Amino acid sequence: MSLTKFLLRMFVKDHENVSDERVRMRYGYLEAWVSIVGNVVIALINFFFGVTLNSIALIAQSVHTASDVVTSVVVLIGFKVAAQPADEKHPYGHGRVETIATLIIAILLLIVGFEFAGKAISRMIHGAEVKGNIPVVLVLLGVGAAKEWMARFATKLGRAINSSTLEADAWHHRSDAIASVLVSASIVSALLGYPALDAVFGLIVSILILHTGGSLAISSASVLIGEGADKETEQRITQIAQSIDGIRNVHNLNVHCYGNVKIVSLDIHVDPQLSVDASHQIANTLEGALLEKLSMQCVVHVEPDVKPNRNWGLEKKLVEG
Repeated sequence: MSLTKFLLRMFVKDHENVSDERVRMRYGYLEAWVSIVGNVVIALINFFFGVTLNSIALIAQSVHTASDVVTSVVVLIGFKVAAQPADEKHPYGHGRVETIATLIIAILLLIVGFEFAGKAISRMIHGAEVKGNIPVVLVLLGVGAAKEWMARFATKLGRAINSSTLEADAWHHRSDAIASVLVSASIVSALLGYPALDAVFGLIVSILILHTGGSLAISSASVLIGEGADKETEQRITQIAQSIDGIRNVHNLNVHCYGNVKIVSLDIHVDPQLSVDASHQIANTLEGALLEKLSMQCVVHVEPDVKPNRNWGLEKKLVEG
């Protein structure tokens, strides 16, 4: 059994029921607390070896790792608020708070990326002495491995519950892992007589972080503005609707996303000779099918499928004439 599965079984009751808001919240809590504990432990290790080996790089890394706890707190708050039930002011729940948390993490990533880029460019222009030794390199590589595991853990949980927040936090961990590896490479290259590579490595990692942060910021902002569903989801909804007896056509399909809650609105065409009760039953069948198969709530507008008379325009001219 993998450590991820072990932690899920230990701390997330009914962890396979990912459509339940309470279960999703526990996934978020688990990732956040693993991040908090992991970052605190890594920060203490970095600080201990930084003092022992007299390494400014490790001491600075310990402070940076400790500050990552702020990101985990954002995850905690985001999932807690997003799991709150719907109320009078928010009839569709608070799911978009999770997207706001993703946007905050993306902004934090952009800040880190610009900070790295500034330092790298400064070192390219002015140069800087890279200090360190092999023990420092080994500690940094160990920290990088731990942060990469945390990134993969967050990614697995994020994909399991379709959470952009956890996947964004995963990239925050991964940026630290990459930074640790590149700092190690910089120290080794300096020991071998190539100190200029430090600035090059720093610029590479800053570009990667900026790209990730920018992509997350754009995607989360798009969701908050009111992004529609992808074509695959629309096709799936249309297929389900057209498989129901009595529905002749579907149009004006829209999907409104409120975090994990998705509301579908669409028009269906039915036989105009059907009674109101029969049309209502068809709409209820569609609502039940979308809820069961896609976990989506649905608002259906029923219209009579009236075929237009092709000769209507000619008849109108004759009457007017």
